Amino acid sequence: MMFWRSKREKELEEELRSHLNMAEQDRAARGDNPADAADSARKEFGNVGLVKEVTRDMWGWASIERFAQDLRYGLRLMARSKGFTTVAVLSLALGIGANTAIFSVIDTLMLRKLPVRDPEQLVTFNRFFMGQSDSGLFDYRLYLKFRGLPQVFSGMSGTFTTDRSNVAIDGPGGSVDPSQVHVAVVPGNYFPTLGVSAITGRVFTPDDDRVPGGHPVAVISYAYWQHRFAFAPNAVGRTLTFNGTTYTILGVTPRGFTGEWIGRPADFWIPFAMVAEVMTELPRQPSRILVRILGRLKPGVSAQQALAAAKVVFDQDLRDRAGPNPSPQELQYIKDTSIGVQSAARGISPQRETFTQPLTMLMMMVALVLLIACANIANLLLARSTGRRREMAVRLAIGAGSGRIVRQLLTESVLLAMLGGALGVAFAQWGANVLASFASAGPLRNMNARVFLDLHPDSRILVFTFALCLITGILFGLAPAFRAARVSISPALVERGVDSRGSSGLFSFGKLLVVSQVALSLLLLIGAGLFVRTLRNLKSQNLGFDTDHVLLVWLAPGQTGRWGPATAALYQTMEERLSAIPGVRAASPSVYGLLQGNTLLGAFMNVPGYVPNSQSDLRAQWSIVGPRFLDAMGLHLLEGRNITDRDTTTTPQVAVINQSMARHFFPNQDPLGKHFESWGITKEIVGVVEDMRYESPRQEGQRMFYMPYRQQLGRLTQVICVAVRAVGNPAGLSNSVRQVLREIDPKLPVLRIETVDEQLDDLLVQERLVATLAGFFGGLAVLLACLGLYGVMSYTAARRTNEIGIRLALGATRAKVLGMVLGESLLLVAVGIAIGVPVTLAAARMISTRLFGVSATDPLTITGATLLMIAVAALAGYVPARRAAHVDPMVALRYE
Repeated sequence: MMFWRSKREKELEEELRSHLNMAEQDRAARGDNPADAADSARKEFGNVGLVKEVTRDMWGWASIERFAQDLRYGLRLMARSKGFTTVAVLSLALGIGANTAIFSVIDTLMLRKLPVRDPEQLVTFNRFFMGQSDSGLFDYRLYLKFRGLPQVFSGMSGTFTTDRSNVAIDGPGGSVDPSQVHVAVVPGNYFPTLGVSAITGRVFTPDDDRVPGGHPVAVISYAYWQHRFAFAPNAVGRTLTFNGTTYTILGVTPRGFTGEWIGRPADFWIPFAMVAEVMTELPRQPSRILVRILGRLKPGVSAQQALAAAKVVFDQDLRDRAGPNPSPQELQYIKDTSIGVQSAARGISPQRETFTQPLTMLMMMVALVLLIACANIANLLLARSTGRRREMAVRLAIGAGSGRIVRQLLTESVLLAMLGGALGVAFAQWGANVLASFASAGPLRNMNARVFLDLHPDSRILVFTFALCLITGILFGLAPAFRAARVSISPALVERGVDSRGSSGLFSFGKLLVVSQVALSLLLLIGAGLFVRTLRNLKSQNLGFDTDHVLLVWLAPGQTGRWGPATAALYQTMEERLSAIPGVRAASPSVYGLLQGNTLLGAFMNVPGYVPNSQSDLRAQWSIVGPRFLDAMGLHLLEGRNITDRDTTTTPQVAVINQSMARHFFPNQDPLGKHFESWGITKEIVGVVEDMRYESPRQEGQRMFYMPYRQQLGRLTQVICVAVRAVGNPAGLSNSVRQVLREIDPKLPVLRIETVDEQLDDLLVQERLVATLAGFFGGLAVLLACLGLYGVMSYTAARRTNEIGIRLALGATRAKVLGMVLGESLLLVAVGIAIGVPVTLAAARMISTRLFGVSATDPLTITGATLLMIAVAALAGYVPARRAAHVDPMVALRYE
């Protein structure tokens, strides 16, 4: 481009010279003196420099040149003001980086579409019970029935996912993956339905899913190829071995495709024909598998048309399962159960709803922090613009228009924002990883609380950051730019000292910015206080059992191939061996697990003589436990007996219920010896135990019953929790517990060993995330607001130096001057608080559902945050006030 421009400049010079020569020759031909002819020709032609400028404007380079000049000048100006530049860039980097980090999580989890063919055509189904979402999982046989709807679906797939351990590469004797892998079991038409092909090798076809147990093949993800095979080109054809079956790798999926479940990326896929080999705990029983149904609509078919067709099949399936003579409870269940359809263009994510509210709140917080940072920098620029009054007056005097001045200053502001954004991208990557680490925590059984996201920067994130930098630069640069463009030329050119006009009024623009900063900072500070107190209340909540001496051991016995009686025998062996460890009082398995945060609807109860007010009154939560469970948890048996080793499949089924269940179903009665029915099986109540918060510290009065595992062989699930009660510190038993489990079965996957406090931290991951970040952003907002107050008051005091000198010369005491300047600071803070408190009270209702043990309008939190704001602001205002009070009157009188 530079070569092209030089060529055009040369051509322009030659063309102008040619015109002048022709005009000169024309004058000479008319008889003019050669010297006069040249002068006359030039005068007739006009201003050569002006002609050049007009011509260059026609080329379209002038605006680019001026922009380049503005950039160079802005860079030189920032280099001369290193302190200002550093403060501004760091403030913007934090604000822009935080916004980018949270947006990257929101984009990945909520906005980005699946990298498949025509994702808008994909839909998934949900089950609803009594108007509430129950589950997105359905029986495999229902999926087969949905496949019989070719009039509305061009493709249909049912996927089942599970975690497996001890996956060996290149045969049973190969290297073993030390971590759990996420396996997706899919039909042969899964990849063709989604429109996904392999980047190397091939994906499944329907021919890879025809014979049960006859297709030991796998397709691995790009990330697993990178992680376990280091992009080896010979990965296709190598093998994966787990649960005694070896699978040959057929291909690798494209980068970015990790399945339809966003937040739970699949490591590899196995054909559904191999489900019995994958799920060895449920051998040859694929009908017991619950799948997530994914359909592709035919062109021209709407989601509502697909729902109408699927509803007919779904309702008929409910009636078929109830049989020809359904009970009243079954009829009511059919009436209360329905099916819904939703778009799957952005993938399926049970976590999406879980994280939507906290991420939205965090996005609002960081947006407010960025606004406060913008107000801070606007104040700094306003102060700096006073020192550039003469510069702007000179520019205006030599012909620069107001628009040119505004463009120059906005260019400087946007350049500042771009530098902050560039640094913010690095901060955003770190922040996004922090968010991902929080989100990937959570209870093992409750996957709705766990998210695994690939948050690498892409074009969407960079475009967002660029747009945010542009908007931010214009936002904080507009007011200083317009003020500089309206400078009076004559006064500015003759000005020698500091102009004090229009600076000290209560409602000056800079002071209004400080008031807004204080109001927004108080809003963030109160919100942070409420979230921190919520987290503290939840962690200190009495759970109803001995939390200080319990160790939780998470295992996956289903992956060892045991099921039914063999699993029960393993449970008994673990009870006996773990209880024999020195320092252990008792140990017991809990099939349901503790502190999972699940929001399950529970089991339907049929209690003779009980009249419910609604269907929800007939539900209660349940768990399957061992005989020593109450001892392991430190629970007290209130009446009756405990579960014992004699409660087996050959004896009548029994249950121990908690106090809440006894009060609900048997008010003013002795529940011992009473019976209730669940899943069509009658159980006798043999004991009543005190309540405990089994699922979450937020729950209270939860109805609960416990069943012996020896009587529930068909419900012994793949992941369990063994509670080990210690005499002293339970964490010290971890190595001994792990060693005993290894002796029992070296292949038994030990998923995690943790104390109750650690499990509680996992359960409260969202509360910890919000409280931690809210506290950080609240503190950052207060710091920025106080820096803004300090800057404005320092600038105001400096401009009033002459006035302060006169006051001191006339007899004013330094204490009075100190009080005058400090009082002005506190007045700004008071106005900000007066605005901020009502705004906070109005906004607090938005977060009331996420609070626990504290109201959204808690006076203690509001008062504490307000006092903290006043104290920090008073400190920020004291420094310039003290400096003003110690001004030498003689120096001040000569200030101008």
